[in-house]
Amino acid sequence: MKLLFEHVQIAPNRSWRGLHRKLPAIPFEWHYHPEYELTLTIDSRGRRYVGDHIGDYQHEDLVLLGPNLPHTWHSSPVHVPVGSVGGSISTVLSGDQKNAQLLHQAFVFWFSADWIDQTCATMPEFASLIPLLHMARRGVVFDRETACKVAALTPRFDNGPSISQLVLLIEVLTILTEAHSVTPLASARFDAAAPNRSEATRLGKILDILHANYAHPPTAAALAGQMGMSERTVRRFFKTRMGSNIQDYVMGLRLGRAAALLLSSDMPVYRVAEETGFENLSHFNRQFVRHKSMTPSAFRKSRVIS
Repeated sequence: MKLLFEHVQIAPNRSWRGLHRKLPAIPFEWHYHPEYELTLTIDSRGRRYVGDHIGDYQHEDLVLLGPNLPHTWHSSPVHVPVGSVGGSISTVLSGDQKNAQLLHQAFVFWFSADWIDQTCATMPEFASLIPLLHMARRGVVFDRETACKVAALTPRFDNGPSISQLVLLIEVLTILTEAHSVTPLASARFDAAAPNRSEATRLGKILDILHANYAHPPTAAALAGQMGMSERTVRRFFKTRMGSNIQDYVMGLRLGRAAALLLSSDMPVYRVAEETGFENLSHFNRQFVRHKSMTPSAFRKSRVIS
């Protein structure tokens, strides 16, 4: 599968970005990004791919990845019984739900290399973190006890004012420095060389424009004008680095936002279509069925968790 670049957007008033994924299955999405990533996987098991490493992972798997390190997780079906080991935040089942399949969960922290490098350089308290960051260039997995300590903080994950979230990240990083066992994943010979910086910057600018204007995106010609590139060049540049054309990528953004609105609001379907840039409801329905294999209404009903 083609290695894809993931554009991670960290808000200007934040030092890190968080994502809590709850999925029926974690798909294989081989990708990289210039940010550090700390991922805690819960109620899940499967295969972990980091650089040239392929290995199994289990419930409460905690991994730190360095910049530009290719990686993905790919889950296997998992059933967790009542009182899952260490599952302080796991779903508790009862009765005929005892062996029901749980959603796979992943708590992801992203922070930039520039931010953490400056933090370590100006705050001597973070000196013990520097060797760990160097090891993370190969990816590292932490012992179960460390993973459990981080899991205990997840109720505060990405929730609250920005200063509280900075405190949370510092607590998590402190836990990492106190780990009893840290095991490298990719081999020492694996080279996660950073991509050309100017190309990565250019791609980031293009993605910023598309993400900010997904409901009413610029034409390829207008985008090329903003980037100082020819239309043919911007199309080829995007296709080579993202693995899809601009139109398909924007459609993915629209449908992703639509899915989020369907799950997080009571907004009528026709309003969801309008909010995400679709000119009419029938076009929205066709595209949603094409990509999600069900109608927007059916998608909303199927994801309701009692």
